[in-house]
Amino acid sequence: MNRFRTKVAAALVAALGLLGVAVAQAATGDTLGVTTVTQRIVPDSSAGFNFLAAGPGEAYTVRDGSEEGGVSLGSADAGRATRRTSISYFGQLTDFQLADEESPLRVEFLDPQGGAFTSAWRPGEAMNPQEEDAMMRQFNAFASKPPNLAKSGAKPKMDFVVNTGDISDNNQYNEALWNLQIAEGGTVNPGTGVDPDPYVGEHPLCPAGMNVLNADDPTAYTGVQDRDEWPAPTMGYFWDPDQPDPGPVAVNPFADWPSYPGLMDRSQRPFKATGLKVPSYFVFGNHDNLVQGNAWGSGIFNQIATGCLKPINDDAANSGRSSNPLLSFVLNPNFTAQDFLDIRTGEPKYFMEVPPDPDRHLISKKEAMNLYRSTGKSNGHGFGFVDQASRTASNGYASYYSFSPRPGIRYISLDTSSEGGTVLVSDKGNLDDPQFKWLEAQIKKATANNELVVLFSHHAAGSMTANVPDEAAASCTQVDVAVAPGCDGDPRDSSPIHLGTDVVTMLHNYPNVIAWVAGHSHVNDVTPFPAPDGKSGFWSIRTAALADWPKQNRLVEIFDNRDGNLSIFGTVIDHAAGVDAPASGTSAANMSTDELASISRVVGYNENQSGAEACGSEKCGEGEAEDRNVELVIKDPRKPKAIVKKVTVAPKKRNLKAGRKFNLVVKVTNFITATADAKNVKVTVKSSNKRVKVKSAVIRKISPGKTATVKIPVRALGKARGKSKITVTAAGNKAYSNIKVIPKKKRR
Repeated sequence: MNRFRTKVAAALVAALGLLGVAVAQAATGDTLGVTTVTQRIVPDSSAGFNFLAAGPGEAYTVRDGSEEGGVSLGSADAGRATRRTSISYFGQLTDFQLADEESPLRVEFLDPQGGAFTSAWRPGEAMNPQEEDAMMRQFNAFASKPPNLAKSGAKPKMDFVVNTGDISDNNQYNEALWNLQIAEGGTVNPGTGVDPDPYVGEHPLCPAGMNVLNADDPTAYTGVQDRDEWPAPTMGYFWDPDQPDPGPVAVNPFADWPSYPGLMDRSQRPFKATGLKVPSYFVFGNHDNLVQGNAWGSGIFNQIATGCLKPINDDAANSGRSSNPLLSFVLNPNFTAQDFLDIRTGEPKYFMEVPPDPDRHLISKKEAMNLYRSTGKSNGHGFGFVDQASRTASNGYASYYSFSPRPGIRYISLDTSSEGGTVLVSDKGNLDDPQFKWLEAQIKKATANNELVVLFSHHAAGSMTANVPDEAAASCTQVDVAVAPGCDGDPRDSSPIHLGTDVVTMLHNYPNVIAWVAGHSHVNDVTPFPAPDGKSGFWSIRTAALADWPKQNRLVEIFDNRDGNLSIFGTVIDHAAGVDAPASGTSAANMSTDELASISRVVGYNENQSGAEACGSEKCGEGEAEDRNVELVIKDPRKPKAIVKKVTVAPKKRNLKAGRKFNLVVKVTNFITATADAKNVKVTVKSSNKRVKVKSAVIRKISPGKTATVKIPVRALGKARGKSKITVTAAGNKAYSNIKVIPKKKRR
């Protein structure tokens, strides 16, 4: 163990009581309101398919960045738990990859090939909507109950929850709509497919003479996980919960998996989502802007998505057919609907004939932002913060923004999608030149305002390697956006493209940047990025995916330790569904949404490509202990500065008899995020009525987080009449009190 970690271990144990956390002696299996500090979810001891159980929690690892012989970013000084004040508290969601698993545009046929095509299909993806709802409920449980407390037991309130991308899986409108409904608490209908009759013979990829599956009940599940719908021979590669083991097939990774009769149909039923109690902001990832996170949304992809022909193939060892003919429509930019039909003519067994759905259409970046802004909530889920200059210059396509939920801190949300959409390259990220320049300008402004800066993006620095200009996609001036929504709609030149190394180099010029929070890699990972001069740096915080094991997200708290250092706490949380999944053989007909979410979790653990055991001794996605529950210390880069941002008066309304007086109570607050005392704060008081007299005052000192109270005499002269508006001003902030003067009664 590193000496620094050893040194703080004892102090950490002692501090846990002050922080309001404790490691459980016996885990309960309940997850709502429980962090992984108290309880972790672990496999049971059964052979083959592992069900899950509750295990002991995991304490915080305190890190200063020097653990592997690097430069220390800060100091974990003794007694900091009794001094610290809250700067901000937020939740990070990431990598839902909410999939319309029935869509013809899915490429499940590539999944058996593994390698670059791993996770083209996930056996539990039909239950992702219910799992996401369970995660929303977990964030709500912590909205007013943070895992760590400030000094004197103060509980920071959660400012917001940010989703750092891959909200959707396949750039479809219905996927984006579901995410909006889940965030806001609407009714979600995850089933897709409509009556095919109006489309057969009319849609280019709903040719006449089709025998559409489930045509009489399009709401039923129609896809690769229903063995009864496959062309012969018997499907073996994809998990069918009705019958996991169909008998002898060459390849079946799921023969010992549990059966849940009716699970796929049950997963399609509408449910009422809980919704988040705090503002929720979205950041675009590659799967939100690109088809399967790789290709720009061309006309042929849009036709396939809304059509009736779903390309399928079992593992070649089972079907006897290579998937290469189907791969051609993914890789060939000149592919046409007729080419698609020609493959079907040559080998009908490459296709499943499914109910179409116009809501599966691909969605442009502009349309997605308009959808998220349409309800007026959470400032358009962040996209209402996009500044007007960027919106105008980009023709409405700029999706990056900054905001400040509290004085003293600035959050900057980036769009790292490689919009050029080159397959097997653009799944990685980049920044185009206009966004890169905007980012630096925002950081300069925040530094001048003495604000701390935290970045949000989908890709972390190491994943930003896509050297592809946005112009690699067709220009929206050359194609119809409704036909090819993934066209390049930003008229500005994207070059030079900036990769992760460019961004890191620039960030090191600005010590006020303390953290970069991202996802994409589906792993818990925390890495220090010290500046070359060793005097500053920032923390990279990546969080695992909800789509894959360990199905976790993170709570992040930023504290001022009042000793020249900050602490950034990262606390990993599981979603709120119970640990125990239903037993094998349980009918899914009456399962609750929680039970579906529990099944999705245990399926994620056992998944053969990205499940926990697929990475050998280190469980996939979990990271090491120092990547999960962490306290990250870093020097406070801010200059000493007061932040007087709040002035109140009482009463706000009052009747006052002429010739009488009263004391107006004025309260002035120096915000908790201030870095210095506010000294000699002048409280200027003015009356709009010359016969209502007031006085000004001076407050000698207001400590950070404190509120000073002064009483201002307000006197109405004997001849006063009418009304008076009292205006109180302190450090540019104003408050008002309205006085109505009651005239003296005349003596007879």
